[in-house]
This record gives sequence, structure tokens and C-alpha cells, in this order.
Amino acid sequence: MSRPRALLLDQFEEILAGAALIVVVLAVCWGVVTRYVTAEPATWAGEVAAIAFAWLIFIGASAALKRGMHVHIDMLLILLPEAPRRAVTLAGDAIVIVFLAIGFVLAAEFSIDSWDSPTSVLRLPLSIVYGSVVVGFACLLCRYAAVVRVHYRDQVSE
Repeated sequence: MSRPRALLLDQFEEILAGAALIVVVLAVCWGVVTRYVTAEPATWAGEVAAIAFAWLIFIGASAALKRGMHVHIDMLLILLPEAPRRAVTLAGDAIVIVFLAIGFVLAAEFSIDSWDSPTSVLRLPLSIVYGSVVVGFACLLCRYAAVVRVHYRDQVSE
């Protein structure tokens, strides 16, 4: 794989979340300007900001996972001997992967079902909003699987 393509895939979440953040900021600023400077407030600005914010949150969650920024409470785990600690960690990783897979499937079904339902102002399909959940769960699932794979590969090599 070429270097730019690999970099793009590695930074996918940050690029998408950054673009969503820019859209949120610009939409909110435009909404404020049109509300207080002109007599015609931009009614679409709030809806665009909300859609972009949904994308920011779900894609940003994957970027945070990739960087190890999610909370990991191991207060009781460190008290266990090595073998039970590994078993509990493996069970926890399996539960998270199953949860993310189920969340992805349910979000995809819900997004497909909401294609005919429009948003209130722009009349866009609600699937555009719920697509953020689908893409977010897919990214989380892929990133978590990669983190788990590296973690267990490092444990085996020790």
C-alpha cells in the first residue's frame, strides 16, 4: 500500500472528525451571524451543526480509542493473579467486540429503515444522521480488534 493511502487510512477518524468539527463551528457561527446581524436567521444552521456533531462524536470515539484515551478501570483487575487476570481481560475484550458488532448491525438496520424519514428543516434522509453511528461503530470495531490483536500478540511474544 502506498504511503499516502496508508497515512489516510491510519488518520481516517481524525480527518473525518476534524472536518465535522469545522462544519459544526462554521454552521454555529453562521447561525449566530445571521440571527443577530441580519433579519433572516439561517434556519438550517442548527440542523447542519447537529448532524456534523453526531459525526464528530461517533467518529471521534474511534479516534480516542485508537489513541488509548478511553477510560480503563483496572482497580480490581490488578489485584488478581496473572492467570485469572488474563481470563478476565480476555472475557472483557470479547464482550466489547460482541457489543460493538451488535451495535454496528443494529445501527445499520436502523439507518436503512430511516432512509425515507426526512430531517425537519433540510428534508435530508435521517440515514445521514444515523450513518454516523454505523460508521462510528464500524471504526470502533476495527480499531478495538486491532488493539486487542496487538495486545495479545505482545503477550504471546513475552
